[in-house]
Amino acid sequence: MKTRVRKITSILMVAFLCSVFFSACMGKKGEQAEEKTATLQPLTGVIVMPTVMVEKAMNSARKGTSTSESVAGFVDGVISAELVKDNKAHMVTEGQLDALLTDAAGGRLAQMKALGAKLNANAVLEVKVTRFHERDGSDLSVNSPASAAFEMVLTHVDTGMVLWAASFDETQEALSSNLLTIGKVKNRGFKWITVEELVRQGLKERLADCPYLQK
Repeated sequence: MKTRVRKITSILMVAFLCSVFFSACMGKKGEQAEEKTATLQPLTGVIVMPTVMVEKAMNSARKGTSTSESVAGFVDGVISAELVKDNKAHMVTEGQLDALLTDAAGGRLAQMKALGAKLNANAVLEVKVTRFHERDGSDLSVNSPASAAFEMVLTHVDTGMVLWAASFDETQEALSSNLLTIGKVKNRGFKWITVEELVRQGLKERLADCPYLQK
């Protein structure tokens, strides 16, 4: 009987300690979430710079139908459509950028500050596409799937501090190659998508995750 009582007591003690441990962890996570929210910098506006295409970002199959300029324009268009309801977002074209920086001197941060002063914004969003490979095939079958990669960085112009950064790097996979992709495959209609569709999905996901945008 005593042995049984000791076992029950031991089990209750372990359960109590586990409860205390998990409560402490949950409390710590909550504090971290509150701290993260509290550290968000107040923004007067966000300047969205023209998309930059790195050299050799496009594959040979794509070069015959598009240029780096047209791809950059496509990316800018997707971003603009996603941020159209954000009054703080200021999209700038290459031409507007040249006109706004005619009297700007200094390095990158100095130019950002000059832009911010003229557009009443204190943050700059930069996007760089490092890979934009079109699929070789059709919706039903491919020799090689669409593949894309890009980086996004939001910088505070007053301090030069990176407020937020995200990246995207994906080559579409067949469901048979990775069963964990079933969610994506279903959302894409069980077909091979184009590189434009791949990039559009990636941009929407990343922008939706940015705590400074779409709020």
